[in-house]
Amino acid sequence: MGLLEKIKGWIVADETEETYEEEENSESYQLDFQDVRTRKDLDAFIIVIKPFTFNDVEMVCKHLKNKRAVVINTENMTSEDKRRLIDFLSGVALAMDGMIAKIYQNVFICAPKNIGVIEE
Repeated sequence: MGLLEKIKGWIVADETEETYEEEENSESYQLDFQDVRTRKDLDAFIIVIKPFTFNDVEMVCKHLKNKRAVVINTENMTSEDKRRLIDFLSGVALAMDGMIAKIYQNVFICAPKNIGVIEE
């Protein structure tokens, strides 16, 4: 299983899961995510962002500037904002010698030059 398939599995929710289970466990997932930020044994981690408007692009750029890969789920954006966001991030990635790629419908990965993305 390739990296892109694994990321798809993390991002795309299993349709058989019930919503109430996600609500009950949301606090523990949040706590686990916070713990990842403070762990000293990790060299890097991937940021997952779900922007709502084009104005959220600044958050993505800050992570790219800090040499972190960002997975962007644009399902809650209007088509115009989504197009603007992807066009802008394409320019940012090009200027930083990074890359942007579509992983799944409405899901993209934007990575700086120190992180490679290979589809198998």
